[in-house]
Amino acid sequence: MDSAAHLAVIEELLTRPLPGEGTAQESGQGAPGYQLVDLAAGDREPAELNAVVTALRSRFGPPKTVALDGFMDPSLRRLPGPPLADVLAGQAIEMYGWSVGQRWLGAGVFKGVSDAVPGLTAVVSAVAAPTPAGRAGPAALSWAEELAALTGWRGPRRLVDWESVERKLGLRLPQDYKLLAETFGAGAFDDSLELCAPGSKCLNLDLIMTDPAEFAGPAPFSIPAIGLLQWAMTSAEHSFCWLVEDPDPNAWPVFARSDKWDPWERFDCSSAELVHRMLTDPQHRYSLARHFDTHWFTSAEQAEEAFWDGFHPHW
Repeated sequence: MDSAAHLAVIEELLTRPLPGEGTAQESGQGAPGYQLVDLAAGDREPAELNAVVTALRSRFGPPKTVALDGFMDPSLRRLPGPPLADVLAGQAIEMYGWSVGQRWLGAGVFKGVSDAVPGLTAVVSAVAAPTPAGRAGPAALSWAEELAALTGWRGPRRLVDWESVERKLGLRLPQDYKLLAETFGAGAFDDSLELCAPGSKCLNLDLIMTDPAEFAGPAPFSIPAIGLLQWAMTSAEHSFCWLVEDPDPNAWPVFARSDKWDPWERFDCSSAELVHRMLTDPQHRYSLARHFDTHWFTSAEQAEEAFWDGFHPHW
């Protein structure tokens, strides 16, 4: 079955009453409020999953990473409806999710019942009761909003002239990053991971001041230095960049390395999602969750203002 056929099955599933809704019941096809469908039993080819995710991205927009390498998105526990985190825990090997109207859709590789051979699977869940005509249904939180909730950040929203920024850079930027920069501005998560933002008064954190030539060095394969744009770093010289070759900035992968002598590692996720995983997943390669139980964000501008307010030189 090709990705177009998978997409047709998923779109039909989204219109189907779920077990426990109305009078429609399908024995063995899930519990009240959600349903699992095996798209290709035993098919564990990554290319097959990638093709399905690409097709769903074009139809429903960028997904959230629900499960990957032992990581489970904690925001699932705040999603209205059945306990999806409990349903997927220990079963979802690699899964991505979308909010589609009054449904939540997941697609990925699932262990199946009794740890059967992993297969390509779709899960559809009811996330809320139907809303009155003319009112929008609930939307899943963005990764930036998840990070704000995780860190307790309540700072003012920044206004950014993205048209001017993109003109200076000569390229468009990912929507996910724009929301991240508008929500937080330049600063540091857990006083460790420093986020760049355009127009920061701290020049080393100004996205526009990034020097691509700085990032030449060993790589798992040839990456032209000009194709990398840094958006975050740490004081320990960790670098986090986008590979900007794809014409769609929302499809840019993140490349990271521990220092300038190490090879680059690729992460197929957005900037804000990567930061969220670093703060919540103890197994992540660049995890901060191993060092801190609670998380915070420190604004670079506010920290600088506080420093100068408290600085009284003696002449």
